[in-house]
Amino acid sequence: MKPLNDVEATFSKLARFFENTEEEDFHLGWLYRDLDDDWLEFALELIAFYSREDTYLIKNPSFSLVREGNDYLNQTQFAGYLAENGLKYDRVKLNVYLKRGKVPKPDIELAGTSYWAISTVERFCEQEKNKPT
Repeated sequence: MKPLNDVEATFSKLARFFENTEEEDFHLGWLYRDLDDDWLEFALELIAFYSREDTYLIKNPSFSLVREGNDYLNQTQFAGYLAENGLKYDRVKLNVYLKRGKVPKPDIELAGTSYWAISTVERFCEQEKNKPT
């Protein structure tokens, strides 16, 4: 197996930290040493998202480092998007359909959390709307 480059190694360390915060450390210095531009911004957004959505560290978020227009949606956001667009989906139904292979596979999976590109979600939504009833 070929060794990871600096960007891959940094994201690997970050994923291990997200998966096991009790055992794994992650040093912010790695971000600034090994990442730049879009990769650095993406890593910082992941940390903010993880802290806000996947832990109980921030109980009532008052601001977001993740800008509007984020390019990826988690499963709850995916289901919400479908519901907002007139489809009868909730998180549970989406999860069942995902397991049955009726929903597109996640575009990204980080620390056990699935994320879909907005374009993937939009395409699926249109397909569902155009299905014969």
